[in-house]
Amino acid sequence: MKNLVIFDTAVGSTNLGDDIILDSIYENMDYLFSNNFALRFGTHITNFTFAQMLRNNEKVKYCKDADLKFICGTNLLSQKMLGMVNAQWQLHLSSISIYRGCVMIGVGATDGGEKVDIYAQRLYKSVLSKQYVHSVRDEQSRKIVESLGLKAINTGCPTLWQLTPQHCESIPVKKAENAIFTVSGYEAQRDSEIDSQMISILEKQYKKLWCWIQTSQDRDYLYELVGENTKINCIYSLSAFRKILKEENVDYIGTRLHGGVFALQNSVRSLVISIDHRARGFHEKNNLPIMERKDVPNRLEAWINADNKTKIWIDEKAIGEFKAQFA
Repeated sequence: MKNLVIFDTAVGSTNLGDDIILDSIYENMDYLFSNNFALRFGTHITNFTFAQMLRNNEKVKYCKDADLKFICGTNLLSQKMLGMVNAQWQLHLSSISIYRGCVMIGVGATDGGEKVDIYAQRLYKSVLSKQYVHSVRDEQSRKIVESLGLKAINTGCPTLWQLTPQHCESIPVKKAENAIFTVSGYEAQRDSEIDSQMISILEKQYKKLWCWIQTSQDRDYLYELVGENTKINCIYSLSAFRKILKEENVDYIGTRLHGGVFALQNSVRSLVISIDHRARGFHEKNNLPIMERKDVPNRLEAWINADNKTKIWIDEKAIGEFKAQFA
């Protein structure tokens, strides 16, 4: 038995997409996680106080001495870390010792190019494993890791690893009776004009609508678009989301990337409305069904009523090579 540390990117996150990523990683790495002792700590929060680090208490010591440590998913890699108080990964000089030797599983990068500043380079080189090959979910992230003199392989996001050809055959081709949709409430991701048009199209095309609330800001934005008295039902938990995907006749359409991937995992025909580099990267690498948001007014209705066969590309060789390191 080995002692493992899993740095959980869903702890302290305001985005339930991180829970979708973590669930997928646990499922795909079950052969390792279920047969060894593992403790979970967060990446979005500070795990230990200065006093706890100084005293080297039991949990701190476990973190430092663990046989294997994993950083699990999401877009943690930032090109700039100095002064980034809002960075997702709370990685600082004071916390290097607990992260030292970490292996990344399906980690992505924030959108900002591939050049990493000197401070970020120092942090990443200090904590990321030099022994193992890291799993990243896009080419930008692979180039960043390799620019540090480390090894990386583009496995795609772990949320896609189970979307095999056999699984994709279980996803319907034709339009469903009802739909689940999403809107992105982050200020920088809003487009009230086109998002309102999307909802209007969905109301005309489907009998019943649900809205998956993936972040703490999505519901308020939905209410700005349709009013608080809307008949659209909101879904707030992954269990409720899964239940509707399994039991109702639905399509998924929306701007939340991992909401769409979760729907595909549950054999639901899905279309992600692309609003940033992540969905485009998933499309280029894995053939994820996407539509640019600017095309929604003119193309969405046609997509809904057309036959759409899902065919996700996964690099089983790359995934196998990464997983084999820990077999």
